[in-house]
Amino acid sequence: MAALLDAVGAKWRTFSARLDPPTRRALAITAAWLLIVNLFALTAFNRLNLAPDTAFDWMSEEAVRPVHPNWDIIELHNRWDAYWYLNIAQEGYHARGETSISNVVFFPLYPLIVRMLGPLAGGNMVLAGWMVSTIFLMLSVWMLVRLTREFHPEIDPLLPPLFLLVYPAAFFLNAVYSESLFLFLSLSMVFLALRRNFFLASLCAALASATRIAGVFLFVPLLVEFVQANGWRSLWSRRAWPLTLAPAGALAFFVYHWIAFDDFFLYLRIQRLYGRDFRFDLTDYVIRSNPNLVTTIYDAAFVVAAVFMGILALRKFRPSYGLYMLVSLAVALSSGTGLGIARYSMVLFPIYFIAAGIRSVVGRSAWLFSSALLLALNIICFVNHYWAG
Repeated sequence: MAALLDAVGAKWRTFSARLDPPTRRALAITAAWLLIVNLFALTAFNRLNLAPDTAFDWMSEEAVRPVHPNWDIIELHNRWDAYWYLNIAQEGYHARGETSISNVVFFPLYPLIVRMLGPLAGGNMVLAGWMVSTIFLMLSVWMLVRLTREFHPEIDPLLPPLFLLVYPAAFFLNAVYSESLFLFLSLSMVFLALRRNFFLASLCAALASATRIAGVFLFVPLLVEFVQANGWRSLWSRRAWPLTLAPAGALAFFVYHWIAFDDFFLYLRIQRLYGRDFRFDLTDYVIRSNPNLVTTIYDAAFVVAAVFMGILALRKFRPSYGLYMLVSLAVALSSGTGLGIARYSMVLFPIYFIAAGIRSVVGRSAWLFSSALLLALNIICFVNHYWAG
């Protein structure tokens, strides 16, 4: 073990020596963040003895897996959707008809990588998922620093990663969730598009669309940057063909549903059972309890804030940034619910450029303080199997 640690340490020193100082500092901050938030999560989980959540009527012992205090820091990352990702990694996809939720609404790239890393984690799939998320979180921070330094030199490159790490839903970036993988692919796509390498950018978009349905909307900034670089007429030239790759991941997933389950639109049918039926139901917003009131206000505040920041990104940064945010939010909200919008908005990276661009020290500090407190609240909720994000 000592020899292995020495070898890993030597490799890390060699790798870090090749990095520029801002990147080294950002990765060091991320490592410190990982240690701190996980120790906090473990402490909060074992310090509090909370009754089951009552924020929503559908939350019951049958619907929500009960958890009991323990010191298993690995299992701490296996909550909510993590169950489905791990189920796919271990058993593959299965459908239970159109009247029961199933794992077919979770996209394949993340659980596929988890499955591949399973042997390295000794067969512990939760540990493998945690490893995958942590690796891609580090890569996301690295790419965010690169994107900032090369295309937004007026911004301190350490600030966007800092605002990312204190975002209220940031704990999901190290849970067994696909957020960190999706964020890395999104940032890579934008970085390559701004460098005018549209073939590799389209490949990143395709992989992102195999990670989450939101990856399809990366076609918007890709298209905008392509037109800005080459003009509208280029859309009818051979140079535009790589753009067709962007939604390929999602399309391949739907084709798989068609082949395996004889239903190309299975994803949309099962999503209705998760509350995303593209219908606005006023009864969903009837306040039934104080926890429900807090959750409703929280989601509404993030909807307003995210839309406002999308407009700011459109006006103050790049049109591709703002259009990506606004289209993504419009489609998400049109699904019939704003539930979980904080987690959904977390991967909309222009938010962190906006935050880093705040000139007022008081304003920037207020953002950081309030965001850090909400992050702590979400960690407590998440590890205790309360609704979070």
